[in-house]
Amino acid sequence: MSQGNQKMYLYDNIIDIVLDSYGVYVDNRPMNNRKLIAHKGMTNELLFNITDRDRKKQNVFGKSFSANLVNPTSKRRVLSKLLEETTKVGQIKLSLNDGDLVNIDAGLYTIYIVMQKEDGSDAPVFTDQNNGLKFQIEISDQIGREPVKTQTIETFLQSGEDIYTSSAVKGNVDRNFNHSLHSLAIYPSGYSGTITIQGSCLENSPNSDEASLDWFDISDFSLTTSSVLTHKTFKVNANWIRIKHVPTAGSISKVLIRN
Repeated sequence: MSQGNQKMYLYDNIIDIVLDSYGVYVDNRPMNNRKLIAHKGMTNELLFNITDRDRKKQNVFGKSFSANLVNPTSKRRVLSKLLEETTKVGQIKLSLNDGDLVNIDAGLYTIYIVMQKEDGSDAPVFTDQNNGLKFQIEISDQIGREPVKTQTIETFLQSGEDIYTSSAVKGNVDRNFNHSLHSLAIYPSGYSGTITIQGSCLENSPNSDEASLDWFDISDFSLTTSSVLTHKTFKVNANWIRIKHVPTAGSISKVLIRN
């Protein structure tokens, strides 16, 4: 989903005094009346227009902005993410996907944006003309989503002498969970040999050949004459996972994977 544009200011810290027929006052025109909301379980896009005091859009191509989500009670930062450029001058985009919000409780939070200067320091990006820095954002949990289903591997293709590889199964191709934790259940039958867990970061399905450079090793272990269900956990942020094994005896009937 896409939220409406929010306006932000980049300006020197100079106070404007306005004189009109009613008197003298500080220029602090309202600019952000729209409520920010991000929904767990889906991708959210928040657009921000960067303007000067005269509300003229500023060229920010090539500049680095980051958004920080803060729990207002504990004052703890729960998320920091880079903003993306759009094709429009003076506009940047914050994308919050399911994985970004999965470990964040529903409720009200504050969010502020900073711009990284050439010397590596952070410059403030204001939300109004009175040096305000923070928006309020609601994290909503209206959408209940079932856990990702267990994936089953039951077929291994022989690739080379005594080398067997499974097809590619999803790592977290549609989610980007912070913990990146995966769990394997291996069902051996009198099996002896070496088992290697492999991953791939390609967007599309990687090459299935055993020697393909699309794959990298995550971990490996050995079993000796085992018919006992074997459980392994590992952490990796990869789009695809497969199992490669080199048996000397027995077989593997299936592998279950949860991610």
